[in-house]
Amino acid sequence: MEVARLIYKKLTSKLGPNENLEFNQWLSASEENEFVFQSIRNYYKKGGDISKLNQLDADSAWNNIREKFTSTKRNRVIHIVKSTYKYAAILIIALIAGYFYWGGNNDLNEITEVPITDKDGVVIVLDSGEEIALSPTGKQELVDKAGNKFGEKEGHQLSYLGENPKDELIYNTLWVSNGERFDVVLSDSTHIYLNSGSSLRYPVTFLPGKKRQVFLEGEAFFEVSKDKKHPFVVTSANMDVEVLGTKFNVYAYPEEDSINTVLVEGSVRLNPNPSEIKKGDSLILQPGHIAYWDKKMVAASTKKVDTDIYTSWMDGKLVFKGMRFRDIIKRLERHYNVSISNQNDNLNERLFTATFDVETIDEVLSTFASETKFEYEIKENQITISKQPQKTIKPMK
Repeated sequence: MEVARLIYKKLTSKLGPNENLEFNQWLSASEENEFVFQSIRNYYKKGGDISKLNQLDADSAWNNIREKFTSTKRNRVIHIVKSTYKYAAILIIALIAGYFYWGGNNDLNEITEVPITDKDGVVIVLDSGEEIALSPTGKQELVDKAGNKFGEKEGHQLSYLGENPKDELIYNTLWVSNGERFDVVLSDSTHIYLNSGSSLRYPVTFLPGKKRQVFLEGEAFFEVSKDKKHPFVVTSANMDVEVLGTKFNVYAYPEEDSINTVLVEGSVRLNPNPSEIKKGDSLILQPGHIAYWDKKMVAASTKKVDTDIYTSWMDGKLVFKGMRFRDIIKRLERHYNVSISNQNDNLNERLFTATFDVETIDEVLSTFASETKFEYEIKENQITISKQPQKTIKPMK
């Protein structure tokens, strides 16, 4: 595969004039190609071995990858395969996912979704892999290990405004753990608010002539800076939300069956990722509506809603309207940074409507228990909801 050899030479030595022209033509052909190169570049910068790129047999590698992916286990690596072209997937997976192609003993079934960081709080992961913990208070000028400034933090907001423009896509990732909220202002003035248990991957600087694309896992509210020449795209699992300038909320946690997009103002277009797109699949969402995107069925449905219900989390509120208790548990876990074990199956499908603001997790559960009798126990951040107590049958006299 010629591209693999060019990438190897680009990173390890120097390309000749004709090779450099060929490489640049490939790199600029698509966002997928840029993503591939940046992924391999990051892997190499962290000490990864890319020497086998010179010996890569693309067709054999692809067949091997496809056989390995017959497993029922799904993880982030599989999402990469779905969202990029065939040979792009080969390069990323063969280098980053493991050594199965080059004779290693690793099995893809053992590769689980690796969290961005195991630290609590708010962490930014730089392009180099360096991690920097962010405090929700005070001011901080952010610099990498080489002393290069890349942003500023004040309070719970990170800003990339006024930083020097780059001539290549360099990505940072902002990770917000359960129980935290944080927001970031990107280089184009787009303001993004991240909810608990969410991560956002974004370029330090957007490049002229390229769409503005970010990658979300979790929930975020977007206030997109208008730029008709450069559409803004939010990619989550197998769905893209494309906008020119608008305010909207995306709920896209990996463990959920659907991706929900609520439009507050402006307009957005929902698209399946390229590998799953079908004619007529795109959907234009109108203000005041929500789109439910089924990940498995790759299909959407819409309805009119009160948008405040879906954006109140930015004010620290929890709003549930006719929501199943099983789904409420997930939101409570993220909001309060707790783990809830529900042993009372009768509660799972029960619907609740409630609003909470400053209440503790104990007060929230007590409110639910006052409507539907159940018992629970709190030990630090571990909560157990007991099974439905059995009725006592008194003997007849």
